[in-house]
Amino acid sequence: MAILSRGIHRTYEVGRTLGKGSFATVKEGRHRDKGTLVAIKIVDKWMNSFHQSSLEQEIQTMMKVSHPNCLRLHEVYDQCEKTYLILDLATGGTVMDRIIALDFFSEKQAAKVTRDVLNAVEYLHNIGITHRDLKPENLLYASNDPESKYYDTVKVADFGLSKYMGENVSMKTTCGTPNYMAPEVLNSDGFDGYGPEVDIWSVGVIIYTMLCGFQPFFEFSTAALFQQIMKAEYSFLSPYWDQVSKEAKDLISKMLVVDRSKRLTAMQCLNHIWFDQAYSNDSVVSTLHGSLHTFLLVRKLPIFDNIDPKLQQEVINMLKPKQVPWGEKVIQSGEVADCMYFIQSGSVSVMVDGNEIDRLGAGDFFGEVALTVSELRTADVISLGAQSGTRTNVASSTRNPTELLQFMRSDFEQILAKFPVLQTRMLEVSQKRVRRAISSRRPSESLSPSNHNPSRTASSESEHVFSGSSDCSPVLSPVSVSPVSAPDLELEAIKFKKGKSKVWKKTKGCIQQ
Repeated sequence: MAILSRGIHRTYEVGRTLGKGSFATVKEGRHRDKGTLVAIKIVDKWMNSFHQSSLEQEIQTMMKVSHPNCLRLHEVYDQCEKTYLILDLATGGTVMDRIIALDFFSEKQAAKVTRDVLNAVEYLHNIGITHRDLKPENLLYASNDPESKYYDTVKVADFGLSKYMGENVSMKTTCGTPNYMAPEVLNSDGFDGYGPEVDIWSVGVIIYTMLCGFQPFFEFSTAALFQQIMKAEYSFLSPYWDQVSKEAKDLISKMLVVDRSKRLTAMQCLNHIWFDQAYSNDSVVSTLHGSLHTFLLVRKLPIFDNIDPKLQQEVINMLKPKQVPWGEKVIQSGEVADCMYFIQSGSVSVMVDGNEIDRLGAGDFFGEVALTVSELRTADVISLGAQSGTRTNVASSTRNPTELLQFMRSDFEQILAKFPVLQTRMLEVSQKRVRRAISSRRPSESLSPSNHNPSRTASSESEHVFSGSSDCSPVLSPVSVSPVSAPDLELEAIKFKKGKSKVWKKTKGCIQQ
C-alpha cells in the first residue's frame, strides 16, 4: 500500500463528522468513482496531543492486516498538516451496544461474537501482530442493516497499541486498558517480557463481561485492581452466573490463567467444546440473568464502570422505566434538570434552536450533568421511537415508544451517601474532561509539526468514539481513534509486586514506567 501525498479530495467526498478524539476527527467518506462508503480518520499534526511515532506504528501495523474480522486500512494520504487514513466504515455499533438493543441474548450469540474475535486474533498472531488493547469497545459490528449478510459480522478495531514482532521477540511496554490487561503486562519489566498470549487473557475478560454484564476484576483502586489481576482473583458470582453453562466457565477459566504457558492459544480456544454446545443447544442457555442488559447499559456512565456488582445492582434498582411515544419530548430546553436517562431501545433526537445536533440510540445516555448540578436544560430531546418487526420483515415494522431508564438526582445522592468513593470518581471524570479539552487546543500558529516540542513525555492513549455517545455529535457508527500523546499525565503510586512501590504514568490507553 502506497502512502499518497495528495489527492484525498479528488478521490473522496468528505462528509459529516462521525467522532472526535484528542488529535483526530473521523468523518464519513464516499469514493467519488466507486460510491463506496468509508471512514476517514483525519489526524491533525498540529495538535498538542499528536505523537508521530504512535501514528507511524499504527499505519505500519494496519498495512499488514487483511482479514474479514479486522477493520481494514485501505489508503493513507500524508500531507503537511494532516494525515488521512481511509478505513472500513463499521455501522453496526459496538458488541455491547448490540446486546443492549436486543430483547434476548444467549450464549449462542456470545459464542458467535467470540468466534469472530478469536478468528481475528489467530490471524493476527499468525502474522506476528499482538493487538494489546482488546476490549468490548474495540469490537464493532460491520453493518446495522438486518438484511445485510454482514449484520452479524464482528470486526476488531483500534490498532493504535498493536505491535508487530518477529519470532522469539518479547514486548515490555506496559500498555492497554487496565481491566483487560494480562498479569505479565503488569510485570513486563521482568527478563522475559510478554508475548501474544496477552490477547487471549483480554478475550477471556470480554467473554466473562458479555455473559454477566460486569468484569471479573473490579476495584476502585488501581493498585487493588492490579493485585486482583496478578493473582487472577475472580469468581462466577451467584445469581449472575447461575444460568451460564459449565462449558463457558471452563473456557474462561482456561483463558484467565496467570501462567501464560498454560493459557490456551486462539486455535485451542476455537476448538473448545463450548462453541459446539452453544450452537447446538439454545435451551440450555436461554435465560442469562435478568439484569444483564441493564448492567451493560449502566456501566456506560464512566463513574459506574468497574464497580462491584452489588453496587451496580443497587443503582439498577433505583432506575425507573419510562416509555416516550414517537414525536414527544423527553426533556425540554429551559426546564430545571433533575434526572438523566439511559436508552434501552429506540432513539432520540437532540435539538438546539430547532436544529438537530445529535441522534442517540440504544446503549447511549444523556442528561448526566443533572446528577450533580441543578441547572436549566439547554436542549430539547425528542423521542424517535423504536422500530418493531422482525429482521426479515423490516418493511412492515411500526414505531413503538422509545424505552428509557430514568435516574433521579435524589436517588444518585443516596448512592453517594452510601458509597462515598463515587464522589472521587465524579471528580476524576470532571478533571479528565478538563484535561481533554486542554490537550485538544491548537498551539500557536507559529509552531509547526517540525519544531513541535520533542521533549514532551509521550504515552499512548486508546480512545474509542461510541455510536451516538453524548460527547460527540453526530455519530453514525463507532470508529477507532488511535493512541495519542498525553500532555498531562496522572502519577499514581502502585504497590502490587513483591511489596515494592512503583510509580506509573497512567492514561486511559497506556501505562508506562
